[in-house]
Amino acid sequence: MKKLFKILCLLLFLAFNQAVFAEDKTIAVISDVHLSSDKSGENKMTPSINNLLKAVDIINQGNFEDVFFLGDNLNSANRYDLAMFAKIIKRIEKPTYVTVGNRDLSKTKGLLKKEYYRILNKFSNNKLKTSPSYKKDGDFIFIFLSGVNENIPSYRGYYKLAELDFLDETLTKFKDKKAVIFQHFPIVEPKEDEVRKIVKPENYLNVIKKHNNVIAIISGHYHMENVAEVDGIKHISVGSLNSTGEFEQIKFMENKDGTYTITTKILNVE
Repeated sequence: MKKLFKILCLLLFLAFNQAVFAEDKTIAVISDVHLSSDKSGENKMTPSINNLLKAVDIINQGNFEDVFFLGDNLNSANRYDLAMFAKIIKRIEKPTYVTVGNRDLSKTKGLLKKEYYRILNKFSNNKLKTSPSYKKDGDFIFIFLSGVNENIPSYRGYYKLAELDFLDETLTKFKDKKAVIFQHFPIVEPKEDEVRKIVKPENYLNVIKKHNNVIAIISGHYHMENVAEVDGIKHISVGSLNSTGEFEQIKFMENKDGTYTITTKILNVE
């Protein structure tokens, strides 16, 4: 009887842990770092560098499983600041994923996507080689999009046909996983702004409507926090680390029916 009791207790313990803990996930998401080095020649600590260093310390002291950067990592595209950004985020002790924003790339400065990721990955532990791309993680599929026009600088994002085809194919391939999409430009904007509004959002939305496995789309660009739910999908806007000193903790908690409860918490480096 004692042996049977112990076996039952073990089975209950394993079942409880699997149900409650197996697919719960906590991540850190940072957007719009706008890193800019001191150009005076005095090597002063700029606010953008200071904020990033503090955010890295908070992340390393927390219980985060992954860290995501949503673009506009630089204030303006240049190799020196990119290398500095990369060296700072190399201090992060968790898997780190970096996508790009409109400020990160510049054809005139010779910093297009391929060169950006070459420098970034030379000096950091970033897990992505380019975007669009994806990474599998247990019950999740993380999808990384760009929406950046490399040739013509613009505050307005545009998800081209090739990128949307990639999104469609990835969601189809991993239809049994919960999809979380990371990108710079939001599809559901946190506020009306014609300057920032993306071009032809209906093309993107038509792809999403074909699938039922997208649970969240996480974006930056607007420098403000906001959460909206549309057709069962959480559209999470993350504020600017540079403007407010804030980034976000996002937690995915699995429910008994296999759905997820998603909660957000603003973290401040001050």
